[in-house]
Amino acid sequence: MELIETLLHSLEHPLVETLKMSPIIFLAYLFMEWLEHSGSEKLENTLKNSKRFGPLWASVLGLLPQCGFSGAVAGMYATGTVTVGTLLAVLLATSDEMLPVMLGAGISVFTVIAILVLKFIVGCVVGFTTDFILKKFGKTEEEHIHEFCEMEKCSCKDGIWISALKHTLRLLVIIYFVSALLHFAVELTPKDTLTSILNFPVISQVVAAIIGLIPNCAVSITLTQLYVDSALGISPLLCGLLTNGGVGLLVLFRVNRNLKNNLLITLTLLLTGLVFGSVAGLIL
Repeated sequence: MELIETLLHSLEHPLVETLKMSPIIFLAYLFMEWLEHSGSEKLENTLKNSKRFGPLWASVLGLLPQCGFSGAVAGMYATGTVTVGTLLAVLLATSDEMLPVMLGAGISVFTVIAILVLKFIVGCVVGFTTDFILKKFGKTEEEHIHEFCEMEKCSCKDGIWISALKHTLRLLVIIYFVSALLHFAVELTPKDTLTSILNFPVISQVVAAIIGLIPNCAVSITLTQLYVDSALGISPLLCGLLTNGGVGLLVLFRVNRNLKNNLLITLTLLLTGLVFGSVAGLIL
């Protein structure tokens, strides 16, 4: 009976989360479809100039308790519309379900603000630094929306609205089923077992950072709840929250065919979360 309840909850919660992010994903695809069909040289120049500020606005969006932004930015990165620094910024800054859980549990406002400020600063620093280094070596993203649309088998006959809707539905189905599976796995993991793993001496930050890479809101909820229950220290919590970028990585591996590039981004996210989370944990 308990297993059935767990299964039903694992099917219900991801559905709610998927529906919540659907408008954001749709608007992102609509924007990319519009770029594909506009063909405006002036617009392309504007986008190129605005890319330099990408990590800033991405870090701001990431702070909002909504994992859809990271997925939208991942899709835009696959077309070359935003930089890799912008993608890393939104992944690191994404707070997902951490904010409502902490506020609902009565955690100190100072602690909540400190964590949000940390995620914003790390997102900006890593994002801008990454873009600066890559630009220095002449490795900058070029827009390849046409190639992306060919890969996704877009049809000009559909128009931008129908085409964007098709892309959105296709991606949301994948997000839902993968999220439901991951949510079910997290629900089945005994809390005591997870607590003992996350509090293992020395490697707790590493384990938390790796767990944070799982692209599901259940992870941020679990890590935050363990912290609320005093079963997890601040340092492992920060490592896990920094690497948990909502559904960003899931969307990235779905829409970006460059596997080596995806793995490098994931590794960078892991190392960044581990380093900054561990250091910040000592301060807080």
